[in-house]
Amino acid sequence: MKKTTPKKLSKKLAQYGTLSLAIGGLVDVNGQIVYTDVNPDVGGANVTYELDLNKDGIVDFEIINNLDSSSFNDWLAMKAAPGNSIIGQTSFSFGHYFYFAKALNFGTIISQNNSSWYSGWGVNANSSYFELNYSNCIDSLSQWCDVTDKYLGLRFQIDGNTHYGWARLDVALDQNNWILKDYAYNSGLATGRVRAEGASIKAGEGGPLGIDDNLFSNVKITALNKTIALFNLPQSTNYRLFSLAGQSILDGKIVGNTYVIEANTLSNGVYILELKDENSKGIIRKKIVL
Repeated sequence: MKKTTPKKLSKKLAQYGTLSLAIGGLVDVNGQIVYTDVNPDVGGANVTYELDLNKDGIVDFEIINNLDSSSFNDWLAMKAAPGNSIIGQTSFSFGHYFYFAKALNFGTIISQNNSSWYSGWGVNANSSYFELNYSNCIDSLSQWCDVTDKYLGLRFQIDGNTHYGWARLDVALDQNNWILKDYAYNSGLATGRVRAEGASIKAGEGGPLGIDDNLFSNVKITALNKTIALFNLPQSTNYRLFSLAGQSILDGKIVGNTYVIEANTLSNGVYILELKDENSKGIIRKKIVL
């Protein structure tokens, strides 16, 4: 990546004075993403949340926390209603199969092409549970250990048709400290299918693309000729540029409140810019067009 000297930076910033921001408000191509902000966020010890993705009065999934301080039976798990499933992984021990929900990254495609959909038995031989975090992560396969802004990949039924969605959670190392932030699903159906198969969705698609943080409320972003200019940044900021498929393309650290990212090696298209404040850990993600 090219370094930008103060003189070059000043020259480039001057070119952006009259540009409109390529920030936020791009419309989803298919216009079929139904997004729900869980406000206020929910979670905590012994909390069960009934997730009804399309708000038809039918519970599609349950997020369940069980607190048992007298043993190693504290756990956070996901339960799928009959006919629904979750992206996960499995192991076999003590005569049973155990299923674990995967923690997906922002931008991961959720569709019929995922090879790890599960709807079987889970942490408990009598219930259809998918483990997220068990007894402070004593299970090596658990991916929900001290994570922020990770996504569950969900597949569920609406009137006999299959649809795909996501839910975004934070989970501490202590499985009793967790929150559900938001969720979304694609209401559209893919074309050319023998059976009614839902259109795909990317983890985080249709949502706010990150955490709204007061530190970023005045940030301005412009993009021109494969160069991205950033204004009014917190003093210590990390950045990452993602493709819409979730692939990390560029990254770096910023000291100061203005910066220019040279992206002249990238193809024209839509990208996701992530900014993270090193001090508060606040994150914002915005769509930009190069």
